[in-house]
Amino acid sequence: MKTHKLTLKKNKEFSIIKGHPWAYSEAFQNIPQDLNYGDKVEVYSHKNKLLGMGIADPDSKILVRMLSASPDKSVESALSEIIKRAIELRLEFFSDQKTTAFRLINGEGDGIPGLIADRYSDAVSMQIYTRALEPYVKQIVTEIRKLLPEIKWIYKRDNIRISKTGSAELIYGKNMPDKIEFYENGLKFSTDLVNGQKTGFFLDQRTNRHLIRTISKNKSVLNLCGYTGAFTVAAAAGKASSSLTVDISKPALEEAKKNIEQNGFSTNKHKILSADMYEFLDKCEPKSYDVVILDPPSMAKSRKDSEKALRAYKRLNLAGVKAVKKGGYLFTASCTSQVSCSEFIDAVRDGIAASGRQAVMIHESYHDFDHPVSLSHPEGKYLKGLLLKIY
Repeated sequence: MKTHKLTLKKNKEFSIIKGHPWAYSEAFQNIPQDLNYGDKVEVYSHKNKLLGMGIADPDSKILVRMLSASPDKSVESALSEIIKRAIELRLEFFSDQKTTAFRLINGEGDGIPGLIADRYSDAVSMQIYTRALEPYVKQIVTEIRKLLPEIKWIYKRDNIRISKTGSAELIYGKNMPDKIEFYENGLKFSTDLVNGQKTGFFLDQRTNRHLIRTISKNKSVLNLCGYTGAFTVAAAAGKASSSLTVDISKPALEEAKKNIEQNGFSTNKHKILSADMYEFLDKCEPKSYDVVILDPPSMAKSRKDSEKALRAYKRLNLAGVKAVKKGGYLFTASCTSQVSCSEFIDAVRDGIAASGRQAVMIHESYHDFDHPVSLSHPEGKYLKGLLLKIY
């Protein structure tokens, strides 16, 4: 791979100086014609000061993905250093077998923009978001195996508009089972790395699921947008008296049923229902649940859709809070990165105010600690959660 020196325009340097991991093509004075995917780029200020290094993605508006390593290192050396640092951090927290699924590498938060890697027991699920990393996939696999020799399978998905390496493939190991079993806080789950959403499971809600577990004793629980029932299993483990998991996807609910049953809980007590969340709430008897969980998918693909997303959050929380008994709990979440925490809180507040109910914020949460966020990349702080006491 070649090394290029690229110089930023005047007044286009401040975010890179502050450590932001994205350098846009429009910020550079000149872009060489022979710049290829994965080439090392040394980024200089307009005064010829070396600001850092990264890897090139000529197909993207983000021309250079900055790596959090010394600019005098090779890309290979930088990747090795960052991956080792990221995985060692996780092993400090996940040293027992009560939780065997966690994020190993969190893209920009760990200093490798465009790379997500999640561990599920003996398997790793990777997502690649930039062609800049394509030349280094084999090295990434080697580094993961070196640090985690017990891993049997590594499955890769490409979330790239144009990719040379294919959209999804098993890049290490053979005969990976259809379902990978793992534990979260002592509870057993299984996930489909090939057909499941994202890398297979929403690991970022781990702390929030434990929170629901702690408040569910002897309570009736409604889990909307329940997907594969992880919040439901947590509530059942917390000795909820009953629960209903609602999702539009029947295949997801089949997985929810399995997850409920494999933890020893009855689906007679913890029921599932395929329905649109809004249609269900329109027909739901008011004040009928002690705990209501609202965990919808992302509501916006870009910032221009944020206003529409905020209206949707207001509508959903207006409908959802009506189902909460007086003195009950509403847990509401947003994974929409284009909506800020303050905007989300405002939408939730407006929805609850429109319902005529009153709410007290008990807890505010974000993604779990295996999803670190760079202080220079606040965009990485996407998940917001609010636990509210409703009166």
